[in-house]
Amino acid sequence: MAVSTVASVPRDFFCEHTLNKSRVLVLLAHQDGPPSLQAVLTCRDAALAQLAARLLTAAAADGALTARESAAARRVGEELPDAPAASFRQALDLAHAGVWPTTPHALSVWSADGKDGGAEVGSEAELPVSAVRSPKDARLADLPGPVVRVVQLREFHIYDQDRMLAAATAGGWEPVPDDQLGDDDPKDLVGAAMFAAETTGELPGMDWLTDAQEGRLLVPARGDEVADWSTEPIRVNFGTGWRLSQAASPYSAAPSQPEPPHPDFAALFPLPVACDCEEEDCQKCDWQLTPRSADLLYSALVWFAESAYDDVAELQGRPVTKDDDGTWGVFSRLPQVTWNQGIQWRRGLARACDDLAGDLAQGKWPQPTCAAEEMILHLAIADAPDLVETGDEALAHAALPTHRDDYDFSACSEFFFQDHDVLWLFNSRYNESPDSAHGTRSLVPEALQPDNWFENFLNVPARGADRGYRR
Repeated sequence: MAVSTVASVPRDFFCEHTLNKSRVLVLLAHQDGPPSLQAVLTCRDAALAQLAARLLTAAAADGALTARESAAARRVGEELPDAPAASFRQALDLAHAGVWPTTPHALSVWSADGKDGGAEVGSEAELPVSAVRSPKDARLADLPGPVVRVVQLREFHIYDQDRMLAAATAGGWEPVPDDQLGDDDPKDLVGAAMFAAETTGELPGMDWLTDAQEGRLLVPARGDEVADWSTEPIRVNFGTGWRLSQAASPYSAAPSQPEPPHPDFAALFPLPVACDCEEEDCQKCDWQLTPRSADLLYSALVWFAESAYDDVAELQGRPVTKDDDGTWGVFSRLPQVTWNQGIQWRRGLARACDDLAGDLAQGKWPQPTCAAEEMILHLAIADAPDLVETGDEALAHAALPTHRDDYDFSACSEFFFQDHDVLWLFNSRYNESPDSAHGTRSLVPEALQPDNWFENFLNVPARGADRGYRR
């Protein structure tokens, strides 16, 4: 008797580790119910399972593995025992296809009779909390709390229409009827892209080009109203394209944008009452990040972010070389193994600068969440002492309170990091590129390879995946 199957879409791959084994799991989305987890393979090597999950995620996201990833996949298949190795190879094929057949009983489905656990869907007892405390038909003035309007601009490049449409359909999307489609979009690509934007943010066969947001607090006294009751059309100005000015003149600056107010570091990092006891165990004598140190570190990170975004806009994906003569800013200071990275990787590094500066602007110690942030923070700590006399905010900086721990950046280097492993990459032994034709492999540890620089550390909270890029 043949077993029926249901087509679902692989959204992501995860690892579950116990003392004796590790499992790779796939998160499946389908049209008849909520996403579900399903086991892919089990092995005893936690690192091998983690690498398998990362490669499967890459195959599902990009549709194909890079040469380096393909080599890593072959190695995983060779090192795994026969049964999990076969499961891994099959999973790679399914992840590449973007469709994951599974049996109906393995997925949870919505009830077709309008019942959910015996209660009628829609009854007051079953209403979600948000429908009770925030009714959809309420006017702005009737809502007890503040209302924030966020408008998002997203643009997607669909490079494989059939694959993208198949993945969207398997995930539960249905195109509008043929008689409602125009000649310019007979396959309803717009509908499929909107489905992706509302669910996962991407699908196999499409790339995410633009992600911008505009937010504002709605104020009844100013005449604001929620969209459903608004008498005026909702309009948002995202400005002109910042790349356009770069194309007009390779030396022109990015479009001017209002600068955010400089953080008040005296308030964000208040100093305790001075203590001169000099006792070893006195808590008042403990080291702290002072307003002056935070100010210079923040300035260094902001400068790195601006420089990185400018370099990406002007030089795009051009490799960094030893003979650039200062053409590159931040990227030429990175280890040589990063010099051939692409545009999106470099934009990610610029965002890492913003993320760390944002920690300081919130009154928190900068906490690296990945190797990229660790590298940037090391560079910022190295540059911060030179900003004491040359910073643009020299007068405001001089007005900040003084403390014995001012400019103690060696302590910053000691306290802000879990380890300093990322600095190994400045060793010349890691500068040579691997040559697959001659069987040589990169000496760079897996976790420190540039393609893995944005992998989140597992022991610190990850940053929001939907935070986008400043420009």
